[in-house]
Amino acid sequence: MIRLIIILILTLQWAEACKLWGTCTKTNITLPELSDDSFTDLDLQLREFFLQSNQMINGWALLGYGNNPGEQITPLHRSSEPATNDSLLYWQKVDTLLQMESGKIGIGHLRLASSGSESIPNPHPWMFHDNGLSYSLVHNGTISKVLLRNLITDDGFNTSWLDDHPPQTFGGGNWNGSGWANVVDSELLMLFIMRNINTHQSSVSGFKISMLELVNAGVNASQLNIIFSDGISLFIFGGQDGLYTKESTDCFSVMTQPPQEEIVSWDGIGYQEIIIIRDDGLIRYADYVENNLDRFETIIVPSFLQMSPAFPNPFNGELSFYLEGLVVGNINISIYSITGTLVDQFIVPGMNNEKIKVNWQPINELSSGTYFIKTKSNELEQSQKILFVK
Repeated sequence: MIRLIIILILTLQWAEACKLWGTCTKTNITLPELSDDSFTDLDLQLREFFLQSNQMINGWALLGYGNNPGEQITPLHRSSEPATNDSLLYWQKVDTLLQMESGKIGIGHLRLASSGSESIPNPHPWMFHDNGLSYSLVHNGTISKVLLRNLITDDGFNTSWLDDHPPQTFGGGNWNGSGWANVVDSELLMLFIMRNINTHQSSVSGFKISMLELVNAGVNASQLNIIFSDGISLFIFGGQDGLYTKESTDCFSVMTQPPQEEIVSWDGIGYQEIIIIRDDGLIRYADYVENNLDRFETIIVPSFLQMSPAFPNPFNGELSFYLEGLVVGNINISIYSITGTLVDQFIVPGMNNEKIKVNWQPINELSSGTYFIKTKSNELEQSQKILFVK
C-alpha cells in the first residue's frame, strides 16, 4: 500500500513536466560494448521514455557523444512531434545512438513547452561550442527570463555576452526586441552557465557557481532540474527527486521518471544536490549549495548605500552628487528621461564605508528637462529626480 501511494504521488509530480534522460558508460566501455544486462537496462529506459513522450506534445530529441570530446557534435535528431507519432524515426535514432562506434554519453529530452516559441522542433539539447568542446543542456522547469537576462548582463550594464552569443528567436526578430517572446528560458540558462565556465575556465567550477548564483537569486531548485554535459561528464542538479540516478554494470543513467517496475532501484537526487558523473564514477555534492550560500551572500550583499541630492556645475554643464556607503562590487548608475527612456549609464567602483563624488557629463544632444538618476548595487537602490538645464 505504501509503495502504491509513493508511485501515485510521483506520477502526479511527473505529469506536467518535461522529461530528461541521460547515460554515461564506465571506463573503457562504449555503448556498443555494453553487457547484455546493461543494454537491457538502457532499452527499458528508452522504451519508457518513448511512452512518456505521448504527453509531451512539443517534441523529442536525442544526442550522443563519442570518446573524443574535441569533436564538434550536433543532436542526432530534433522533432516537433511526440515520439509516439514518430515511432519509426525514434527507434532508428535510438539504434544509431546505441551503436555509435565510440559512443560514451547519451542524452534525451521530451518537451512540454512552458517558455518561448512552441511551434518548432524541440530545441533541447541546447548546444554551445567553445574551446574545442561541445556543451549541451537539457532542462525541466521554468525560470524568469528577465532574471536570467539580468544575471547574464549584470542588470543590463554589460550585454557583451549576449551580443556575442545572441539567444535564438526562431525567426521572431531581434532577441532584445520583438523576438524576446520567442526566446526560451532554457537557452538563457545555458548561456548563463557558459558565461561562468568561460570566466572560471572550468566546467566543474562554472557549473557549481551557476547553481549557487541561481539559488541565491531566488530560483527554486525544483525549477532547475538539469542534465548538462561537456562531452566528458554529466552534471546533474535539481529539486528533491527532480531526477533519479542508477548505476548498472557498465554505465550510469539519469531520468526524470524511471520505469515504475524498477523505481526502487533508482536513487532520487536530494534538494539542491549537485551530482557529477564520469566514466570512473559518480560524485555527490549533497550540501554544496547549502554550505556555500551564506559565504556567497556575504561576498555580494552590500551593507548600505545613500545618494545625496544632485547639484549642477554652471561652468561645464556637469551634474554631480555624492554616494556614501559600504558596497562590495560595482555600483550601476542609470539616467532616465521623464518618459522612462535610458539616456546614459556607467559604473563606479564599490566603497569601503566612504563617501565619493560622482560626476555626470550629459551628451551635447541631450535637451534641458527633468531626468531621473538611479543607483543600484545588488539589492540596494537609490533614485532621485533632477532638473538639467543647458
